[in-house]
Amino acid sequence: MIIFSTMFLFEYPLGRIAEAVELAEYDGVEFWVETPYFWWKKDEKMLGEIERFVKAVHSAVIDLNPVSSNERVAELSIQETLYSVKIASLLSSPVTIHGGKRSAEREPVEEDYAALEKYFRIVKNYAEIKNVKVLLENSEKGINRLCRTAEEIEYYSKKFGFGVTLDLNHAAKNGNFESFLKILDRVENLHVSGYDERGRHVEVSRSEEVMEMLRKVGDAGYEGLVTIELDDLGIGELSFEEKVRVLKEQKEVVEKLLRL
Repeated sequence: MIIFSTMFLFEYPLGRIAEAVELAEYDGVEFWVETPYFWWKKDEKMLGEIERFVKAVHSAVIDLNPVSSNERVAELSIQETLYSVKIASLLSSPVTIHGGKRSAEREPVEEDYAALEKYFRIVKNYAEIKNVKVLLENSEKGINRLCRTAEEIEYYSKKFGFGVTLDLNHAAKNGNFESFLKILDRVENLHVSGYDERGRHVEVSRSEEVMEMLRKVGDAGYEGLVTIELDDLGIGELSFEEKVRVLKEQKEVVEKLLRL
């Protein structure tokens, strides 16, 4: 099943994004709760416009950090994650979360990992109440990022009963993709994109490295969700029709590489 991230069409209302699903011939979307037309009002009635296409949910992450040394920032971040779990429950979908980062750009220390475990315990308990599957995503490159290695992802996913969202863009920039192949059986959502000189999520066809990763994932027999995740800031100013065209082209590339 191939879906795309709603944030690629951030400037459009949910009904228009639903139209793009059909025009680009996708199986659905990963709904970012921060998709602006929803996020500004958080009117849950709006979800009806796209509900039938939602196959996954992505938790709020912008300006948030659940392990921040500022307790108020951490508390707000946890609250927004719990709200994302609630939305995932309403949409009967798994939800992807991020692990956060040490506030200072230094290697994480014991206190950061203690905050991370607190965060995961809270999310786990609430997700069980809401009957939502939580997926933990490998983090972006950065010395202060938690959960950027396959070893950490595997440890915490097992400890808290989470599945895994494997972001190939992040793994490529961290240089640790091969280690994720060893835990591919835990992966339930595959985020697919190449990256430009600023690390942004662009077309997978622009990265030979990521295309080779996709071939290996396909050879390993991956059968979970595949989410094409694009950032138009790295692609250029596009009309609705041009975004649909890009989505169709990238779907064809991914299908070929995964032999779908």
